[in-house]
Amino acid sequence: MKLFETTLATLSAGLIATSSLAAPTDILFILDGSGSMWGQIDGEAKISTAKSTLTQLMDDVPTQARVGLMTYGTTSKESCTDVQVLNALGTDRAAIKASISGITPLGKTPIQTALMQGITMLSGAEPADIQKSLVLVSDGIETCDGDPCTIAGLAKSSGVNMNIHVVGFDVDAETRAQLECIAENGGGQYFDAADTSGFQSAMQEAVILAQATVEPEPAPEPVPEGPVINEFFRDDFDGEDISDSWILTNPDPESYVVEDGALLMLSTSPNRFTEESGTNLITYTGDMPDGDWDAKVTFTGELTASGNVLHFGLWKDTDNFMASSFYANKAGSCWSTSASLTKTSKGEKEEVSRIYRAHVPSLGNCYTKLPKGPEDWSTILGDHETLPTTLTLSKRGRSYTASLEMEGLTLEDGTPFKVITDQFTALRAPGELTFGMGRYGNNATGEMLLLVDSVVINAVEE
Repeated sequence: MKLFETTLATLSAGLIATSSLAAPTDILFILDGSGSMWGQIDGEAKISTAKSTLTQLMDDVPTQARVGLMTYGTTSKESCTDVQVLNALGTDRAAIKASISGITPLGKTPIQTALMQGITMLSGAEPADIQKSLVLVSDGIETCDGDPCTIAGLAKSSGVNMNIHVVGFDVDAETRAQLECIAENGGGQYFDAADTSGFQSAMQEAVILAQATVEPEPAPEPVPEGPVINEFFRDDFDGEDISDSWILTNPDPESYVVEDGALLMLSTSPNRFTEESGTNLITYTGDMPDGDWDAKVTFTGELTASGNVLHFGLWKDTDNFMASSFYANKAGSCWSTSASLTKTSKGEKEEVSRIYRAHVPSLGNCYTKLPKGPEDWSTILGDHETLPTTLTLSKRGRSYTASLEMEGLTLEDGTPFKVITDQFTALRAPGELTFGMGRYGNNATGEMLLLVDSVVINAVEE
């Protein structure tokens, strides 16, 4: 007990030392209330250590911070929707401490659902221009067939400065990998705690980091008006097969056909740029323009898989590429289409994305900053079957961006609705222009049917 009190005193001193520098922030704690939290560490249940530490933090987190509390697994042994918002942001600290005291572990670990609700709460909280952080405390892996790692990435595309920090308390290697992925995709940091003192230190560091203002990524440079655009290459797939302008890696003739002026592709398996076994990766054999260029692929499709993806970019191998991607994701509670740009060099991956359209069936508006607002998923899928969509990879100097635009889709003022990602830099072209499609996500089901109308490369002179 003496060691516990000494450690908490140190924790308190550390937080107080930073309070004079703290800016207004929103911090939402998600405390694991699953049955495994009754496990013992240093002769005491993990839930007891977690509650004592978090209660102490309520006295020491600077008053500039608005604090909220969520938990999961406390009301049912079997439910995968057992997520409770115990205290909204800005609740009195005494009330939050009372809620902490009442948490009794019982059931499952629905981390994906908890993250989705937490991201929704933070992204919708005003003012929108202050730092917002979610601090997840868990001793176990997702147990409700969710994909919390992917969902964590929504923090970056929520329209506000948000990150997700994670404290893993006495976790195994598999759990640690998932929790680390959540923190990485959520733009935060993972803290590993193997014992009581380690947990207290980890919580202190997580809360201090949650108060640090994170500057938003710079917006992409605006494209100057009036560039001169010259068509350099076009393939409208008017022949009876793929032309000599392309070569296929791992060809599967049963899953593509060229007919009626289009390339029709079908996939029921993973087919990402990172998959060694990915089939029908189609690579351009010609030269790219000198200087700046835009490479465009225009398509329609039946997006009936739970995770659909089209990759289009400069590809060398699974560890080296610069890819623009179109995603249609029906996973978790917020379904969306999006554009992303991924830079992978020697296996090291960076990714930025922009949500394009979204459907929110049950948990409120997950994308409060989306210009189009929430839509019906059947409408989104129906549009993709009939309205051509263009995914573009653009090179300006040594910088690359990805963009997505659907023909005929406009904002309220009549301007075309288009999203553009932030940019990445590559000193040399990381590969040859390549595209491929298929399912993504470990639990993806269904098939993806894509009709590629054209691939166009334009030379651009600013």
